[in-house]
Amino acid sequence: MPRPHHVTMKPGRPPNEDAGFSLIELIVAMGVFMIFIALVMTTTVTLARSATRSQLTAEASNASLTVFGSFDRQARYADAINFPGASLTGARYVEFRTPGNSSASGVTTCTQWRFIPNLQRLESRSWQDIPGTTLPAFTTKLTNVIDDGGADYPFKLTPASLTGSLMQQLTVTLHSGNASLNAGAAMSTTFVARNSSVKSPSNVDADNNKASDTPVCATDAGYRP
Repeated sequence: MPRPHHVTMKPGRPPNEDAGFSLIELIVAMGVFMIFIALVMTTTVTLARSATRSQLTAEASNASLTVFGSFDRQARYADAINFPGASLTGARYVEFRTPGNSSASGVTTCTQWRFIPNLQRLESRSWQDIPGTTLPAFTTKLTNVIDDGGADYPFKLTPASLTGSLMQQLTVTLHSGNASLNAGAAMSTTFVARNSSVKSPSNVDADNNKASDTPVCATDAGYRP
């Protein structure tokens, strides 16, 4: 009979009680985790800024449209628009007059708008064109108006002429919103004063100094503060 083979069994290694991640493995895992967190945070911040920018742009657009609606109702029936200009304080103004037969009150009405660059604010006021009338306070119509600069910002008058438009035209350009976030709305609209003409007193600028020779709605005190 063949002799049986003897199998020698080597004693197994005792389990390593210190088994686990090595320092290198831990550093790599932490690095991957930090990259993942950075990507998530970047995406979250980008989405939040985009949402904020969209909201601010929409709000600026709606507010600007409301202002343009006011100009449309007021300037459409004006019989004279002054050449825009700046006061000694730096505010930029424009005024126009609406005759009584086109005014809701039945009385000739003056309307004045001003833009204050350092306050980024657009304001207006209206009063009856009657001697001795006390000028009312201004009402804020639009905030966060960005100053794009230039002599024609935000108001520009195109005088009536026999070779061009027979009526005065007022162009209003507004850029409002948050400049630092590049979230804003820029709009420009031209309004035609239907009751104006080349004979409107404020239409004449004989010395070409960009100011009406005979401005309407002017008062000695508080005209363009």
